[in-house]
Amino acid sequence: MVFDANRARICVNRKLLDSLLELHAGKKSGVLRLQKDSAKKQLVLHHGLAAFAESNAPQEHLARVMIAAGLLPRTRLNEVAAAMKAGQTSDEAILSLSGVEGGDVEKGRREQAILIMSSLLAWEDCDLRFYPGEDLIRHQLKLGLPVPELVAIAVRRAVSMNLIPIPPEFAQASIFLVPEGSAGNATVFPLNNAELTACALLKKRLSVEKALSLIPPGEMKPLEVLFCLDLLGLAIREIPRAESAPAAPASTEPNPAATKLEELLQRFKSASLYQVLSVPSDASQEAIQNAYHEQARELHPDRFPSSQFPAEIRGMAGEVFAQINQAYLTLRNPVSRAEYDEKLSTKKGKSPTPKRDDAESKETAEALYREGRALLARGDYETAVERLKGAVWLQPQKGTYHHFLGIAESAIPKLRKSAEQHLLKAIELEDLSADSHLALAKLYAQVMLPRKAEQQLHQALLWEPHNPEALKLAAQLKKRR
Repeated sequence: MVFDANRARICVNRKLLDSLLELHAGKKSGVLRLQKDSAKKQLVLHHGLAAFAESNAPQEHLARVMIAAGLLPRTRLNEVAAAMKAGQTSDEAILSLSGVEGGDVEKGRREQAILIMSSLLAWEDCDLRFYPGEDLIRHQLKLGLPVPELVAIAVRRAVSMNLIPIPPEFAQASIFLVPEGSAGNATVFPLNNAELTACALLKKRLSVEKALSLIPPGEMKPLEVLFCLDLLGLAIREIPRAESAPAAPASTEPNPAATKLEELLQRFKSASLYQVLSVPSDASQEAIQNAYHEQARELHPDRFPSSQFPAEIRGMAGEVFAQINQAYLTLRNPVSRAEYDEKLSTKKGKSPTPKRDDAESKETAEALYREGRALLARGDYETAVERLKGAVWLQPQKGTYHHFLGIAESAIPKLRKSAEQHLLKAIELEDLSADSHLALAKLYAQVMLPRKAEQQLHQALLWEPHNPEALKLAAQLKKRR
C-alpha cells in the first residue's frame, strides 16, 4: 500500500472558512451572505467578531431556535411574528415579550449562529458575497464571538450531527499535525482537551488506527476528534490507495479538449464578464441568454463524462463553466449588471457606461416593475426591491418606479434611508397625487420623525383633503404629541 497525500478535501466549505478567517484577521464589519438555490443565510461581523447569524430556513429562525433550546415557550411564536411584521428585528421582537430575559436571547443568538454555521460548513457549492459596512448591522444584540471559536464549535457540531460524514477511507489513513508556522496553522483555534491531546500525539506521523487507541474517551468520539482537526486544517491526512500495475505509456499527443479548456481558463483570467460570454458590452438580455445557452451546450461539465475523460479534464471543465455561469448570473440581472458596469468603467478609468435607452430597455423596465408590484403585494419585500431597482436603473425618470421602490424599501428597516430618497425623487419627478407624500409620511412616522411626517401629510391632504389613510395617520400623530 502507498499513500496519496493529494486527495481533494471536498467535505467542508473551505472557501467559507478561509473568507471568515480573513475577515476576522482584518477586523472587518459587514455581512457575509451565502445562497444555494432558494436557501439564503448570512453571518454578520462587527470588527472581525461574529455578531449574529440569520437564515431563511424556518427551523433556523431565532424564535424557533430558542423554542427548541427551551428558552422560549412555543405559545409566544405568534407574538414574535406580529412584532416582526410591525417592523421589529427578531431580537427586538423577542426582547419586547414580557418574561423574556436578555440572557436567554443571547443564548439563543449563540445557538442560532452555531446551528447556521454548522449547516454552512456542509455547503460545497454556493454563492458567497461580502457586503462591508457597520451601517448594515441593526440588531440590538451583538454576540462578539471570535470567529475561530465559532468555527471550531460549528465543526464539532457538524461532525457530531453527521452534517459532514466521516468518509470510510479516513479510518485507513495516516495523520500528522501541520508544522508550526505553516499556512494551515496560521489561526489558532480554541481546542478542547481531547483535541489538545490529539495534537500532542500527532507531532509525529501515526496511523489513524494507532491514534484512536491513544486518545482517551470523552464527550467526543476519538475518530470525531481527529476528523475535526483535519477539517480545521490543523492536521494532514494521507489516504491509502492500492498499488496498481504500471500504466501504459501516456500518449504524447495533446488532448484537444484539454487544450481548449486550458486556453479558456488562461483567457478568463483577464477577461471581462462580457468577454467570458463572448458578447459586446451593450448586448441585449436576449443576446446574453443565447450566448450562455450556446456555451452551456458545448462546455457544461455533463459533456465530459468520467467514462470518456480523466479527472483533470473534468475538473477544468467545471472551472470553466463556473466562470461562465457566474458571468451569466451577473449580466442577466439588470441591477447586478449595472453595478458590474460601474465597477468595470471605474477600473478602466472611463465614465460610467450609458444606459440603453431603447424599446427593449423600456420593455424590460416595465416587466421588472410589474413583477416588483406583484411581489410587493405578496409581502416579498426583498425580491420586490431587487426587481424595482432594475426598473429604476433602466428608466430613472419614471417617478412611479421610484415611488414603489420607496414603498418596498420602507418595509425593510436597513433600507429606510434609501426609501426616503426614492420617495422624494418620485415627488420631484411626478408630484401629481397624494400617494408619495403619504408613503413618505408613513416612513417618517415609523422612524419617529413626527414633524417631517406632518409636513408630508399636509402636502398629501392638499391633493386629497378627504384621504382616509392620511386623516387616520394625522389623528395618530396628534395623539402622540
